Amino acid sequence: MALGVNCATAAEPLPALEDLSINELMQMEVSSASRKTQTVSDTAAAAFVISQDDIRRSGVTSIPDALRLAPGLEVAQINASLWSVTARGFNGRYANKLLVLMDGRSVYTPLFSGVFWDLQDTMMEDIERIEVIRGPGAVMWGANAVNGVINIITKKAKDTQGNLFVAGGGNQETGFAGYRHGGRVGDDGSYRVYARTFERNTFVSNSGERLHDDWRSVQGGFRIDNRISNDNRYTVQGDVYRKNVGNTVPAQTVAPPFNRPFDTDDHAEGANLLARWEGNLSDGSEFMLQAYYDRVNFSAATLSDSQDMFDIDFQHRLHPNADHDLMWGASYRFIHSATSGSAAISFNPTSLGYHNGSAFVQDDITLIDDTLRLTLGTKLEESHFGNTQVQPNARLMWTPDPKHSVWASVSRAARTPSRGEAQANIALGGVPTGFPAPFDQIQVMAQPNPDLRAEKVFAAEIGYRTQWTDKFSTDITAFSNHYTDLIMFRQGSLNFATLTQPLIWYNNSREVTTRGIEIAGEWQALDWMRFTGNYSHLKIERPYDSDNPDIAGLSPRHRGSLRWQLDLPERVKLDLTLRHVGKLAAVGQQVQAYTTFDARLAYEPVSGLELAFVAQNLFSPRHPEFQDSAAISLPGAAAEIPRSIYGKLSWRF
Repeated sequence: MALGVNCATAAEPLPALEDLSINELMQMEVSSASRKTQTVSDTAAAAFVISQDDIRRSGVTSIPDALRLAPGLEVAQINASLWSVTARGFNGRYANKLLVLMDGRSVYTPLFSGVFWDLQDTMMEDIERIEVIRGPGAVMWGANAVNGVINIITKKAKDTQGNLFVAGGGNQETGFAGYRHGGRVGDDGSYRVYARTFERNTFVSNSGERLHDDWRSVQGGFRIDNRISNDNRYTVQGDVYRKNVGNTVPAQTVAPPFNRPFDTDDHAEGANLLARWEGNLSDGSEFMLQAYYDRVNFSAATLSDSQDMFDIDFQHRLHPNADHDLMWGASYRFIHSATSGSAAISFNPTSLGYHNGSAFVQDDITLIDDTLRLTLGTKLEESHFGNTQVQPNARLMWTPDPKHSVWASVSRAARTPSRGEAQANIALGGVPTGFPAPFDQIQVMAQPNPDLRAEKVFAAEIGYRTQWTDKFSTDITAFSNHYTDLIMFRQGSLNFATLTQPLIWYNNSREVTTRGIEIAGEWQALDWMRFTGNYSHLKIERPYDSDNPDIAGLSPRHRGSLRWQLDLPERVKLDLTLRHVGKLAAVGQQVQAYTTFDARLAYEPVSGLELAFVAQNLFSPRHPEFQDSAAISLPGAAAEIPRSIYGKLSWRF
């Protein structure tokens, strides 16, 4: 078993459980809910923070796996490189109602909606925190922040001084290595550079055969933070990467070359550059101007795409009087996408450049000092697909004392149609006719609909957050969401007399209501022992639809996890995670309820040096979590997640 090494700033001891009290955890800062810094306890939203310490001690090696630590999120691994990630229902490989950001840069793809999780990566040690906001965040972040917002926030350059080296491996994590160096820029500035690579082994099918889904990555990047003056500061950061992903293309057409499954390798390369300028004005107001450029170029057997995105965002926060905290802003985005299709998938037109623009305003009003606060806001957004959307929000926060808070909100949010839904023809395979060859099958096609309307949701939430003692806290949220104009498949009929090709097309004919409750708690049993747990219940109510009967079966009704963290003598740390996920009842899923158990044992022989051993999925040799199906665009091969072990050596100097 390979070892792994971690280098950071000077050899300081890693944080212990007693260094982060329950009160300090409740006061952790979040900025994604309202685009300004607030503590978790003061946020009128279902907010949860995954800290760097959570990431390190859980032993996860990818961003999607780290998201399993948050309540209310549905994270299921499809194969070695693909995940389905959502909040509050509607899961799938291209789950499209969850907006994901990295340092404020959107990684939500407009091509098919959702996130290409196999392209999202950075050094896990450089992540400061992951802010998870469940529920609509459209006022602050715009369309597609329907069921939640995830913002992956990396550390400031001043917090990554010195050197960091990481290397290790195991049976699934066959090898990984990374290096980071941080230094100073002038008197007030800092920088860091990093490089990272990994290779991950294939998963297995339900018959125990190895699949063709290995994953290899090389990535590097930098960040510079500096001050222009006492009132002005800037950040410049960027990444460049290359990915190679094994893929099994399923049978999608009735004619070669896509009429039978075959193995291939998909390739992706890309780069991004972000610049942010923050400042304070003489009237006491604050502003932020951010711009980024993001290029992604991927090549696959069925479809290749080169996408360029330019985004500029401005926000201004001012205080007209003591009772009002007013914020407004505007943004503009230009996207150019050029595709090269096949008989399986094709876009019309193949190349498209389009614009999106938006403006928002939000006022945080103090009704009773330190007790009652009302937040009103709205966003106006014009998009190429889905037309103009107005997305209002109202939130009320009641804090009777510093340890108890009750909040409630009502919101309207929208999800704009993707380019795939509006412009892509997708082959879904063939249906038998009963006639002899060559008429034994007829192709089934999913056709685009350029007249689609945006999906809408009206959401109502209520939450109660409390710190019962210095050692115990809980956070409870209940919600009810009503979705209209949902974009679903509508199926045509096959005419055997004329052998007319059956078609499937997108339309806005669906309404769905979801309700649920999410509970999280932390208990510092002893200075060296902590328990963290969460439970989520989701109920999807919908009228029966013969074309889409299984929307409720794509999400488990029950999910829960329990983490047990121990700081043992002689600088030994033990972390145990028990996780249970309910069954998926949709046709074709065949995913039964499962329970997994992970363990991480770490030893710090000297300050700055850590040896760790991680074992995952210990309860069974392998288990499925989500089966990609023909009901989802670009289906992939079914896989089961195997038991895995790896070793890691961390050295900070």
